Amino acid sequence: MLCPSCGARSTLPDRCTNCGHQEYAPPADATSTTSTDARFARFGPAPAPPMGWYAPVFRSLRGLATALYILLGATAVLSLLAAIALFHRANLVDQTLHGGWLTADPDAANRSIAVWWGLASLAIVATMVVFVIWFHRARCNVEVLPPSPQHFSSGWAIGGWFCPVVNLCFPLLIAHDIWKASDPRAPLRGGLTPGRHPLLWTWWSTYVAANIVIVLGVTGRESDGGNDSIGSDGWTTYHESYRTADTAAGWAFLLLIAAAGLAIAVVARITTFQSEYERAFHAAAGLRPMAPMQPMAHPMYTMQPMYRPYPPYTAPPVQPAPTAYPTWQSHPAPPDHGRPAEDHPAPPVPRQPPAKPQHPPAPF
Repeated sequence: MLCPSCGARSTLPDRCTNCGHQEYAPPADATSTTSTDARFARFGPAPAPPMGWYAPVFRSLRGLATALYILLGATAVLSLLAAIALFHRANLVDQTLHGGWLTADPDAANRSIAVWWGLASLAIVATMVVFVIWFHRARCNVEVLPPSPQHFSSGWAIGGWFCPVVNLCFPLLIAHDIWKASDPRAPLRGGLTPGRHPLLWTWWSTYVAANIVIVLGVTGRESDGGNDSIGSDGWTTYHESYRTADTAAGWAFLLLIAAAGLAIAVVARITTFQSEYERAFHAAAGLRPMAPMQPMAHPMYTMQPMYRPYPPYTAPPVQPAPTAYPTWQSHPAPPDHGRPAEDHPAPPVPRQPPAKPQHPPAPF
């Protein structure tokens, strides 16, 4: 519908998605003869929105989606390098436990883990910040799309990631609602969206498993026993805990690589769905009346009339009638060439046309 307040096109039947104007009056009865003002006067003007309230506005996801593709790809590459460094140090610790000769410098392995783990952590933090912004914007865009049931408000699209225990299920449920509301063909399928449950469940399970594994691996590492004598129980327990922690952290980074790939698929699907609505909104907002055709250079297409009217006629002054009219002179007789005059018939008198008036007659 078109908003009577701002004139913008709204996707909701009861209020404008651009300025928030809400019509409380019922639809007009076609059979009623009462004027519109009299029928709607009892409802009064629409109340002003409360302080701090704003109308939902559709915002594009393509810019944030492109940034997420780059950050998720960088996170996957750095996680792979960190996993390789962790598995390498776990192998060195295993060689130490079995009494073998080390084939590499342990200090170099420690520095490698510190570098790649630190870079991967920075990439993960940056990716999470951009992902939460994209997630919240996608949830806010749902308010402008056709109505769809939402189990949580848009505020939980941010708070659901940081609340303990809640962050294990709320983001997944919100993602399901966003996907279902963003799919433009879901109403035609009775609310079904192909691939929604398997992809979202796989992505979320992989992400949660990666975080659980890395937390358990890091917290299970022993802090004492590294300075004990070689071969003692404390020394062995200390190095075994390091080997287990490095192996667990390596597998956690591999799970993060899989979660990054699945997150790219989720972001791409939801962004594609909402981009279809975005193109529809731009097409509806861009409808304008056509500009008048410009006149061409050819005189046939000029704005001037093809046949111009004659200037107004003014009657000439009246002249006095002549006192005598001229007579017509007959032609001289041709020579007789020796014949008598009676043998020569008189030449016929030519018929003269009537005299033309000097001025055209006055118009009717």
